[in-house]
Amino acid sequence: MSWNDFRARRAVPEEVLARAHVDPALALRFDEVPGAIQLFGSADNILLALQHRWSNHLAARLDQAVEDGTPVNAAWRALASEQPALRALLDAAAASSVPLRRSLRDEQRMIEAHITGRVSGHRIDRRTAVLSGGSSR
Repeated sequence: MSWNDFRARRAVPEEVLARAHVDPALALRFDEVPGAIQLFGSADNILLALQHRWSNHLAARLDQAVEDGTPVNAAWRALASEQPALRALLDAAAASSVPLRRSLRDEQRMIEAHITGRVSGHRIDRRTAVLSGGSSR
């Protein structure tokens, strides 16, 4: 991928989010965003790129919430209030995108893991993880 391709791919989500600030439902008309489908291949791929962006920010917020002892749901709400267009766009698109709904379920599992300390059914002992350099047992 060339730098021009990279920049063009980065511009698509930015344009979609700019449109979502005006109207999240209309922002889902990806065929009206120059180059969107050509660069991403499908509407689902664009939505997954936007979900990935949200998920990365959320993961950082959740980690900080656990560290600070802040309720996880407060961290989610704070992020949603800081990025209302992105959240509204993802919420609007979830009804029509199966891959996005799967990704949202993965997000829910990430939230639950932060709340419970469980990953894939295994309890993580935070002290053991810290003492062993981050690996879980």
